[in-house]
Amino acid sequence: MKLIDKIQATPGLDILGPDPPMHLCCKVLPRSAPWNRSVLKKLLAITLPPDLRELWGQVSSLRLFEDVTYGQWGLIIWTPDEAVTRHQQKIAERKRDFLLGDLIIGEFLGDSDLLVVRCNPGEHDFGTVLIALPLDAREDWYVGGASLTEFLEKFLDTSGKKFWG
Repeated sequence: MKLIDKIQATPGLDILGPDPPMHLCCKVLPRSAPWNRSVLKKLLAITLPPDLRELWGQVSSLRLFEDVTYGQWGLIIWTPDEAVTRHQQKIAERKRDFLLGDLIIGEFLGDSDLLVVRCNPGEHDFGTVLIALPLDAREDWYVGGASLTEFLEKFLDTSGKKFWG
């Protein structure tokens, strides 16, 4: 996946704007052992889009534009095991907002926004990335991209800025 190379080549950024200044970093956490794809399908009744399957096949987790000083900025894409656990926790907290086929794969630091991928191949939005807002109903959530790859490319191109808002 060329995207992984792009992430690894992304230099740290120093944001000097409003106080306090932040230092942002990107990290690719390598896969140390194979992951069991069937667990996601069995426990959550979902089918992973090809780009997410490929990403998790190569790396365990991503930490993108993370504020390494204060922890108040950045995107964490969880490991597959973390995604199962945290997805179930988040769904239990907000059952009315999520649909069958949603998979929460990460979180934005500093707020409670969640990164959601649509994982129902029978739906027209299969593979679409949504930004789930903590206090807003689903119809007010943002579409981050038609695919995870599209979302991540835009996120990298904007140096971690929330381009969807």
